[in-house]
Amino acid sequence: MAAISTALIHLLPAAEAAPAVVAAASVVPVGPSVFDMVFPLTMLLILGLVVPAALLGINELLSRFVAHGTRNTNPAKNEPYESGLPVTVGTAGERFDVKFYLIAMLFLAFDIEVAFLYPWAVHFASGGWEMIAVLVVFLVLLEVGYLYLYKKGALDWDK
Repeated sequence: MAAISTALIHLLPAAEAAPAVVAAASVVPVGPSVFDMVFPLTMLLILGLVVPAALLGINELLSRFVAHGTRNTNPAKNEPYESGLPVTVGTAGERFDVKFYLIAMLFLAFDIEVAFLYPWAVHFASGGWEMIAVLVVFLVLLEVGYLYLYKKGALDWDK
C-alpha cells in the first residue's frame, strides 16, 4: 500500500495530494549505520590489545628499575616451595586408581543433569502438566542409570 501511495503521489498535483500520503511518502526509515555497529566492537578489540600490552610493558619497566638491572637468582630461589616441607623428589606421573576416574565421570554425568534441569526450572511456570511429565521422565531415566551403576558395584569404593 505504501509503495502504491508513493508511486501515485507524483501523479497528483500538490494541492490535491492528501497530507497523510505526503507525510508517509516523505519518511524514509533509517537504521543504524555500519560505523555505529562496528565502532564498539573495534574499540573493544583495540582496548583488548592495548591494555594488556601496556600492563606488560609497565611491569617490565618497573622490574628493571626495582632490580637495578640485575636479576637475583640462586638455586634456593628456583626450588619449589611446599609449605615449608622438603619437596620429595620422585616421579611426577603417579598412577591413580581407576575408581577415581569412575567417580569423576559419574560426577560429570550427574552434574550435567543439573545443567539440563535449569532451563526446565526457568520455563516451569509457563508450562503445565506437560512440564512436570517431562521432568518425571527425565528423573526416572537418571534414576534407572543410577540404579544400574549401584547394582554393578560402580559406587562401591572398597571393591
